[in-house]
Amino acid sequence: MLSFKTHMKKRILYIHHGQGLGGAPLSLLALIKTLDRTRYHPMVLFLWNSEVIDLYKQQGIEVYGPVGRSDFSHTAIWNFKWYHLPYLVRAIKDTIITACSTAHIWFDRLQPNLVHLNTSSLIAWGYVAHKKKIPVVWHIREPLAPGYFGLRKKLITSCVSRYATIIISISNNDAKPWATDHRTHIIPNPVDHTVFNPESFTNKNPVQPTILFVGGMSREKGTFLILKVFQQLLTRVPNAHLVIAGYFDRTKKFPFYKKFFPEYRFVKAVDRLYSQLATHVTLTGPTTRIPELLSSATALVFPATVGHFARPVIEAGFMKKPVIASRLAPLDELVIDGATGFLCHAGNIDQWANKLECILSNQELCQNIGLNAYTFCRQRFNLGTYGEKIGIIYTSFWEDTR
Repeated sequence: MLSFKTHMKKRILYIHHGQGLGGAPLSLLALIKTLDRTRYHPMVLFLWNSEVIDLYKQQGIEVYGPVGRSDFSHTAIWNFKWYHLPYLVRAIKDTIITACSTAHIWFDRLQPNLVHLNTSSLIAWGYVAHKKKIPVVWHIREPLAPGYFGLRKKLITSCVSRYATIIISISNNDAKPWATDHRTHIIPNPVDHTVFNPESFTNKNPVQPTILFVGGMSREKGTFLILKVFQQLLTRVPNAHLVIAGYFDRTKKFPFYKKFFPEYRFVKAVDRLYSQLATHVTLTGPTTRIPELLSSATALVFPATVGHFARPVIEAGFMKKPVIASRLAPLDELVIDGATGFLCHAGNIDQWANKLECILSNQELCQNIGLNAYTFCRQRFNLGTYGEKIGIIYTSFWEDTR
């Protein structure tokens, strides 16, 4: 381990890749809140502009950017398909520019003592930090995609292995490419119990059976599936209501050539189905009101078509709400089937509808599962414990951080 002695606060530069109020920026914000500010000075560099920057500023965090350079994403949630060739070319070009110039400029300007990368795809930033002998904490927040031939997966796996000083994964599943590496630490994302506190809300028992889906319009998170399930559920529970939180752009315009792509067909299919169910569905758009929405819900659903760590699942546990999620890794690390919620096969609409009907029609079962989820999540995803583990990792870089 590298060791430094100084009386100054250690400057930690966090680099965030995405746009919007997703799990990665919220989890990073929770991490920064746990820092001992007498020892560490956090700075966050954003690649892209979004409402997340304002959220960080409101918390008094020093922010920089947007940089305007793409990362090289190859995760289960977002990776370049054959029809994404222009985006892939842009990502390759921006990665080369970042490695040759952009990252050098920012590191020289901000002079960090430690770089903390918030996703696997920031390979150029990891390379330059390593070249400049700046310690790198590499946060793996999603499983890597297999790809077509495995070349991109091998590239990212190799870069993380070569340039990371410490690897943090949020689940055992996501850590698989580096599972045997002694530098790998499994630290699940935490939830702030002061924010997700069921006692802070009065509407803890909604009169109308209400299902919450935090995923907006996303093929990977299962928007079409939940609408199909809800359509069937209404034949059994006619007064059920579905709340969809997140980006849901029904008016999205597509260039002519994109009308042959899967994304276009997905958006149109979702729009047609939503139009049939609109009187029973509420769209919130992007929102930070997730605690309030959970309080007003009977249950949360997460019908993902590809496995990834789902922050709403553990947030629901903190709010004593049962969860129904896809039977995929690492969701099976977040839900104990039959105890803290239910796991269903992603394509089995009947199974999803049956479990939802069971939850919505049995208040005692709903409350018992919610209490089990609360106990499980408070033990496993506690913010205080998380902060201690991160603190130990940071302290290991320096003999004396005072």
